[in-house]
Formats: sequence, structure tokens, C-alpha cells
Amino acid sequence: MAEGRAVPDVLVTLANLGRPRRPSGVSAPVTEPVFADVAGATEQLSGLAVGLVADADLPALRRLRAFAADAAVVILAGRIPDPAPLNALASDSRARLRLVDSGGALRQELLWEDGSSGAQLARRLITELASLDSTRLCECARLQCTLVFYDTSRSRTRRWHAEDPCGWRERDDARRAALTTP
Repeated sequence: MAEGRAVPDVLVTLANLGRPRRPSGVSAPVTEPVFADVAGATEQLSGLAVGLVADADLPALRRLRAFAADAAVVILAGRIPDPAPLNALASDSRARLRLVDSGGALRQELLWEDGSSGAQLARRLITELASLDSTRLCECARLQCTLVFYDTSRSRTRRWHAEDPCGWRERDDARRAALTTP
């Protein structure tokens, strides 16, 4: 958590899908197809606790991924993305209020009903963007990497999307350069 705000997992996950990445032990960058089929989409969204993905969801999920990738670029440039496409993708989400007994006190509870997995993720992305600390959204400092991340460090000094592989590779490159420089 950064200053009481949640990490924008939907934004970061969707913005990084389809970008080349080079995991540890791999010699060349790998780019995976984005939401090529239901099984692939289910795997790519596994960390986001999305419900079942159907074939009918794939076009909206692809548009949502494109929006998130573009939004990340726009936010990194210090601008605000156009919300209209995201609002359209979230239009199948509906909420209703319910009154519940909470230990002897009445309180309201908001229940979401999402028409599709794309609508659910769009709704969640709206929530993330509305509370996003844009100064914490960063691009990996390793020149060979274009992945984005959300800096949750207290000092706001995180440089890489992940220590493994980018942090290690960057330090290895610096050590090699120091050894070859007279």
C-alpha cells in the first residue's frame, strides 16, 4: 500500500500484457499474444481474480487492454487519458444497495453485478484510475525493458519493475562496464 492507496493491479497487468519481456534464463525477449483465446485470457488474468472468461468477452478484453496500455503511456507523460472508452467498456456493470445488519448496527452494502469479465475489469480500472497517485506509476529504468510498475517504496526510488531480472541485469551490466573501463 502506498499512502493508504491500493496498488493499481488491473492497470499494471493490462498495460504490460503484450509488451516484450525477458524472464530470467531466457536469452531473447518474449512477446505473448494478448487474449488469443479463452484459455490464454484466463491465464493472463489469473492474478486479478476475474470470473469466467468466455469467447464473447475477448473483443472487450482486447479493447480494455489497449485502453490500459495507452492510458499508462498518457499518465507517464503527465496527462490524463480520455475516460469515454473506459466508461463504455464498464457500461455492463450495475450496482445495487442492500441494507445489512452488522453486529447490531445497520449499514449499507454496495453489490456489483457485472455483465462480463470485461465490464468487471473496466469497473475496477475506473476505481483504480480515480484514486491513482500518478507520480508512482513508472516505467522500468532498464533501457531494454518497457514494463510499467507502481512504485510502492516509501522513498519513491524503485527503479525496476522487478529485481529479477531487471535489477540484477542492470547491476551486472554496470559491473562489466566498470571492469572494461580503464
